[in-house]
Amino acid sequence: MSSLFRSAALSMLLEADSAAPARRSGGALALSRALCRYRFFRAPPGLRGGQLASAARTFAQAHAPFEQSGSLLLRTPLGVGVWWWDQARVALACAGKPPREAVPETVLRAAADGWRIIRCEEGFEAQYWEAGALLGSSWRRGAFTREQWAAFALGLEAPAIAPPDLPPDAEDARLNWSGNWRRSQIKAPLTWSDAESALVTAIICVTALAAFFTAQAWRYQGEANANRAAASAIDTRMNRDQDLRRVRERTALLQQYQEGAQGVDVLGAATDAMAVLGQFALVPEAWSVNQDQLHLSVRGEAGDFPLREVVAAIENTPSLCGVEPAFGAGVIDISASLSCEAAP
Repeated sequence: MSSLFRSAALSMLLEADSAAPARRSGGALALSRALCRYRFFRAPPGLRGGQLASAARTFAQAHAPFEQSGSLLLRTPLGVGVWWWDQARVALACAGKPPREAVPETVLRAAADGWRIIRCEEGFEAQYWEAGALLGSSWRRGAFTREQWAAFALGLEAPAIAPPDLPPDAEDARLNWSGNWRRSQIKAPLTWSDAESALVTAIICVTALAAFFTAQAWRYQGEANANRAAASAIDTRMNRDQDLRRVRERTALLQQYQEGAQGVDVLGAATDAMAVLGQFALVPEAWSVNQDQLHLSVRGEAGDFPLREVVAAIENTPSLCGVEPAFGAGVIDISASLSCEAAP
């Protein structure tokens, strides 16, 4: 049973170990590629945000290959990658309790555009990547023969990169345990039970906070007055700072514009874009937004940060689309459209 748990942080479940209960369960679990199935859901034109997530969930449910299927849905620039595994078999291997989190080992290995064969913990996996999306994946216990490779290549519809005639040499792709894949995950929608639990929790928290702050206000009135004076002093100093004042004025203009715009969430679009930049530790040199377009300027060159991932993440926000980068002298300008509705 020692092969089942390779790391204290994340365990690896192999096909050979999945038929017997493990000594411990409930943690994060990496699943051998031998235990998983994969299909790619290509997004129809104009389908974005919540609509794409809903369509991908329906696709995953309709094509689930097991009676009790666990699944993982990952958003990509071209659609959604869907992984399945036998949830009952995984639960059995974990002493009857499904793991807190399960992820196929392929998701933990580095991606690379084009055709490749990866040496897995068990067997070999043929892959085809295009524009950061895994469009095709096939697993074999032994090395791919020429016929098996040809069958895999012919099973993909109109790939942008022509496949080689012979299977490429197997690569050793390092496992990355950092968990960056979670940023692309499409999670299950909240149920009524989840909403009720969240509402009860929120009511309890609000009631407790209200009681606490009421008691504090009565007991520490002097401190409250001092805090208000300190806050007023901070506000005064902030008003003297030109950069902070400019941010306040721009935010106020955005709010006014948002109130006057019909059906276009300008402020929400700007917030979504800033959140994406924050995920990659980027700070815009300048930015502007109107009812049609958002413009950002980030200092750096194309190789200074993962530009393709930044563009894809902005494209996958519910309020922005048509993202286009432009390269200048030490500055990358990124523009995006706020008119993301599908054409009639």
